[in-house]
Parts: sequence; C-alpha cells; structure tokens
Amino acid sequence: MKLKVVNSPYLSYVPFFIAQEEGYFTEQGLDVEFIMMTNAAEALPSLIQGDVHALSYIIVPSQLNAISRGGKIKIVADKGYLSNKDCTYTAFMVRKTLIESGGLIHPSQLKGRRFGMDHPSSSSGYLLEKVLHKAGLTLSDIELLSIPMLTRLEAFEKGTIDFSLVSEPWITQMHLSGHSVIWKPAQEIAPDFQIAFVMFGPVLLHQYPDIGRKLMVAYLKAVRQYNQGKTERNINILNKYIKMEKELLKKCCWPPIRMDGKINIESLLDFQKWAINKKLLDKELTPQQFWDPSFIEYANGILGKANN
Repeated sequence: MKLKVVNSPYLSYVPFFIAQEEGYFTEQGLDVEFIMMTNAAEALPSLIQGDVHALSYIIVPSQLNAISRGGKIKIVADKGYLSNKDCTYTAFMVRKTLIESGGLIHPSQLKGRRFGMDHPSSSSGYLLEKVLHKAGLTLSDIELLSIPMLTRLEAFEKGTIDFSLVSEPWITQMHLSGHSVIWKPAQEIAPDFQIAFVMFGPVLLHQYPDIGRKLMVAYLKAVRQYNQGKTERNINILNKYIKMEKELLKKCCWPPIRMDGKINIESLLDFQKWAINKKLLDKELTPQQFWDPSFIEYANGILGKANN
C-alpha cells in the first residue's frame, strides 16, 4: 500500500522529510509518497474521502466542522505549538518607524491601524482578537487588509500595513530587511497554544490502523532527530525540501514540536469556543471526537519515553 501524505515546503513539516531521508518510513515497511501543496488545507476533502491518508496543517474551523458533519478524520499528533520556553516562531510584527516614533507603546494604540493577514477565521484571527481584547478593542477598531504572507515584507517597507502576525522564516527575513520588528511574540498572547497538528483519515483510523501506528513511529522518531536542533544533517535535509538558504535556516527559529506527539487539548477547546462565538462552527465537539492519542501512545511505547 502506498501511503499518500500531504506536505508543504515549510519548516514545521520537516519531521516528515527527515523520516523519508533517514529511512525511518522504510524501517517500518512503509512506502510513502509526498503530495506537496503550498496550501495543505485544500487537501481536507481528499483526506475525508480517503484519497490521501495523512494531512498536517494549522488549526482552522473547517477541520472541526468536517468532523461534526461526519468526516472520519482525527488529530493524532502535535506538529507545532507556541512554546513559552523556546524561541519566537510566530509573532506580531510592526513597522519599525511606528515603534521608533512611539506610535505603539501601548496595545490601545492599535486603534485605527492596518493589519495584514490571510484569513480572519484561522488561528491568526483568534490570536489577533486576543491582543485586541486585552487592549479593550475589537476588530471594528482596526482595518483588516488581505495581504498574502509573501508580499507582507514589501507592504511593511511601503507602509501599506502597520502590523501583522508572521511566522518563520518570514520573521527573520522581515527583521533583516530593517522595516519591521517583533512587537509581541505569539507565545505571550496564548502560551502553549496548539497551532498545528497531524491528522489521519478513515484509511489509517479504521481500515489499516496498524499502518497508522507504523507511520507514527517513523514520524516521532524523526521528531526526536528534529529536536536535536540545527545539526548539519538536519539543515541539509531542510535545505533540500524547502529550498531555503542554509544561513537563513541557521538564523531563524524552528517551530517547537513535542517529542512525544501530545497536544494541548485545552487550547483547542478555547479556539473552538472562539470559533463558535464567531459562528464559524456548527457545534461544539468533545476531545474524544477530534483527538485520538492511541497512535502516539503506541509509538512512544516502541521508541521509549521522550523528554519534551
């Protein structure tokens, strides 16, 4: 059976690339094909239908809605969280001139500012509203501009936007450009928030769970290698799959991923509450409906205890 795993050319997908390059999939007798997409969310219908078998992405309401509507998919492992003990992988960036002029000393000064973002219904919207709430503001107090991540560096340079939520490697690239600086690390806004995860579809959950368990062993073994940090081997693998210069890979923050694969359920429940209030979700789900820990439990039993 050929396993079809959806991946994207971004830092948090690196454990899958490590597993492929180091032969961890082969060790488990798996034949894995990567389906590379710049927007992995587009593969959600294929995961539900069983055309692809595993998918990783950030938290968005569509995943939870799919489950509530009968989709046989579940979260099975961590793929990135906002650790308050590690470097800053996601942060609110602001125009450097705005900071230098004293125009953003207090969060209340966000009023009337222009925020560049992709989708207000994603974790970006969730984190943005947390920042605004602490300042006594709402979305109506700022101007939302739909600007793709790839063009936000230019938008900061031209003064088109005042602030934005950005992840690596764009944080480092924007900092090096000299036009924007970190204002608030996202982990200060939502400590340990579960920003991304691995999901299995019906094939691995129900038809061939033994293959799902083997896939998880290979994945978590790769996560442990990934967490060794910026070794020459890891950098070479990243450079091959995500086409980033090695010097940039050495400078930027790599997203924290728990070695045991566990997720922060409470943070997802809080996101769910926010999404329900925004009328983005059909109904509330229990953790048992969206989370299946059996695969990481099996893998940790094989690999031994991991110290996160």
